[in-house]
Amino acid sequence: MKKLMATLSLMVFAVVITGCSSTKGGNAKNLITSTEWELSSINGSAINTADYDRGIPDATFGTDGRVNGGNGCNRYGGTYTLEDNGKLTLGQMMSTKMFCPGTGEGTFMKALHEANMVKVQKDKLVLLNGTKEVLVFVPKKTN
Repeated sequence: MKKLMATLSLMVFAVVITGCSSTKGGNAKNLITSTEWELSSINGSAINTADYDRGIPDATFGTDGRVNGGNGCNRYGGTYTLEDNGKLTLGQMMSTKMFCPGTGEGTFMKALHEANMVKVQKDKLVLLNGTKEVLVFVPKKTN
């Protein structure tokens, strides 16, 4: 009985440790679709909230292969595919066309279009262009 309990404990520990590690692809789609994401940094720099008149950019990845959110000024949406190796392909994005001063919206959308890989870590979604981080998201705060 002690041997069985020790084995079960070891298995549970292994599952917990595996669940806390980072992942590319595979289970990444389940992880990115279970959370609404809010932008934390762009091109390696923390965001300046003053650059986004209508809120911090966000992203919601649906299980249906659609992504949508706010880019700091307008709403955007499009399609995505995520392969098991973490390769991300974003389709054509559509956006509303309200005017907002500043360059935050354009910088965000350019970085989004450059993303071609996904890395999911505990409480962090990283979109990369190759190995370069272009967008880092954290779970969106609820009001």
